[in-house]
Amino acid sequence: MITGPGESYGKGSAWMLGGEHGYLQVALLHDSEAIHPDTLYIENMEVKAGLRGRGHGRALYHKAERFAKNIGAKWIQIDSEAEVVGFWNEMGFKETGRLFYGGKTSMVKRIG
Repeated sequence: MITGPGESYGKGSAWMLGGEHGYLQVALLHDSEAIHPDTLYIENMEVKAGLRGRGHGRALYHKAERFAKNIGAKWIQIDSEAEVVGFWNEMGFKETGRLFYGGKTSMVKRIG
C-alpha cells in the first residue's frame, strides 16, 4: 500500500507492505519511542523461503523507504538480528550503539 500525497497519519499507525516475494510490517513511532522524531520503524521484514538472495529484500526495503517519505517520515529505524546487520549497513543504516533484547542491534537511517 502506498498512500496518496497529502494524506497524513498519526503516530502509532501501522501498515503491512509487500508483494509476491515477501512483506514488511512498519509503524510510525511516537516520538518518545524513537531515537529521532518522525521515524518509521521496521518491525519485521520477511522474504519467502526459496527466494532469498535474489534482491527481493532490497526491493522490499526500497518500498518501505518510498512509503516513509510519502507519509512524512524523516528516519527509518530497525532493531536488527545479528546475521543481517550487514544487509542494513548496505542499505545505508548506521548502528546507534544500543542493544535490545535478544542481542538485536539498533540501527537508523535518515531519508529524504
